[in-house]
Parts: sequence; structure tokens; C-alpha cells
Amino acid sequence: MELFGRFLRLLALGAGGVLLLLMLVTVVDVVLRYVFNAPLASVWEFTEFSMSVIVFLGIAYCGWTGGHISIDLLEKWLERPSLRLLPALIAFTSGLLFALVAYRAALETLDTLHQVSNMLRWPHYPFRFTAAFGSSLLAAVFFIEGAMSLRRKLDKGRSDAP
Repeated sequence: MELFGRFLRLLALGAGGVLLLLMLVTVVDVVLRYVFNAPLASVWEFTEFSMSVIVFLGIAYCGWTGGHISIDLLEKWLERPSLRLLPALIAFTSGLLFALVAYRAALETLDTLHQVSNMLRWPHYPFRFTAAFGSSLLAAVFFIEGAMSLRRKLDKGRSDAP
């Protein structure tokens, strides 16, 4: 598990590097636009591609570290013995949904291998593959989270038994 966490952290650091590059390109574009009246062409496309990489390389690490937004409105009721397996069920359901997202993104990647962007002429498939890869990693994170939650709840249920 520790190796998986390190791998996700490495991907998130890569996403941070892309974000840093995006910030630099944006600053250069703004300076060129307002000082020299010569903006960089295709910064919009670069931003779109960069955002897909930033989001999908960082999303699994965010899930792994618990960085996603969570609301504990129902926490008091979820501690009931009859609902103790609900967090695991939610995690497994989330894993299935992101596995489906990954599958559909992979199919889209294969269907659009020939597409390129208008200005930069960059192929679309690496960025669509990044969406499939990041979604599959998040699905794996949810499955691991669900299994760990299920194990904790079942172990707690055994220790509470008379």
C-alpha cells in the first residue's frame, strides 16, 4: 500500500509541475499581450490540455489522502449497527462508477486516435488516456478504501459481539 501511495504522490507532483508550467505560460502570454501587443497563439488549447492532465493525475492522490470534500451531516445516524456497512458500500459504488468512467474514457481514446487540436496540432489521445488512467486509479483507491472500511466495520462488529 505504501508503494501505491508513493506512486500516486509522484503523479500528483507531476500534475503540480504541469500547473507550474501552465502558470508560467499564462504569465508570459499576459506580458506579451499587454506589453508588446503580441499574445501567444494557442494558449487556450494549451490550458485545456494542461487542465486535463492536472485534474486526472492528481485526483487519485487526493482520494488516497482524504483530500476530497466530505460532509459529516449523517455521521450520528451512520454509527447505527444496521448502517455500519454503508460507507463501504458507498466506496465500492464510487469505485464502480469511476471504473465505468475509465472504461468509457479508454474507449473514447481508442476511437479518436486520429484527432488533433486546431492550433497546436497536438493529438488528443494522450490527454484522453490520462483521463482513463486517472479515473482507473481513483477507482482502485475507492475499492481499497471500501475494503479497508469493510474490514474495520466487520472487525468492530466481532469485537462488540458477546
